Amino acid sequence: MDYISGIESAFRKYIGEGSIEKLINDISNKPMILIAGDQLTGKSTQAKRLAQHFRGDFYSVGTLFRQSASDRGITVAEQARLLLTERGIDVEIDYKTCEMIAGKKINSNLGVIEGRQPAYMGNFMASLGKKDLVRIYFQCSIREQALRFLRREVGEEVYQLGKKTITDKNYETLEELAEEIKLLNIDENQNIIKIFSENQNRDQDDRHRYSGLYGFDYGNLKGYDIVMDTSNKEADEVFEMVVTKLKVFGFRAD
Repeated sequence: MDYISGIESAFRKYIGEGSIEKLINDISNKPMILIAGDQLTGKSTQAKRLAQHFRGDFYSVGTLFRQSASDRGITVAEQARLLLTERGIDVEIDYKTCEMIAGKKINSNLGVIEGRQPAYMGNFMASLGKKDLVRIYFQCSIREQALRFLRREVGEEVYQLGKKTITDKNYETLEELAEEIKLLNIDENQNIIKIFSENQNRDQDDRHRYSGLYGFDYGNLKGYDIVMDTSNKEADEVFEMVVTKLKVFGFRAD
């Protein structure tokens, strides 16, 4: 079963038989920028900046996830564990994402949606007739993700140290990179490596979950219009590159 059919079947099963027709009725002509990517690739930062640049609304699928947990009276961590067995939670969040992509609930004239799956949900909405979508994927090397993690969790000084001392190469495994991080002699080194590894594993878990639920891998770059490698680039440089590429698709700030 192709993933378009997989999404439709899941929506009809978990949301209701009339769910697809409702999405079709909600489709507007508002342009949408759909942003995906793994953790620490800069997708959230760029999504917020793009929304501000184009005077649009920013939405994060993570917010939907947190609201879903709150509605159930459980923590985000508890809900994350439930995702391993309760498919309906994912489907509910994905359906709400599609409602946003449709555009009817967007307050401004443009929406920017960031998360794991918006681009592939956008492909589904395109199959229902939604136009003016552009799908962007942010990626970077494991080394770059590790450096950004160190900047976020430890600080700028350790980030700069890591840039100088962690070998700039393509790492085959996370374990290989962990050995280089150990050489930085950070306080609570083992804990830092453990948390970073858990972050990486969550990315893989999410990809496996969507593959099992709908039949797509959001890391498959064929599903995107623009692919941005943010390795060794600061946020301002990435932003200018994205804005330039978006002009090809007719996105221009007033």
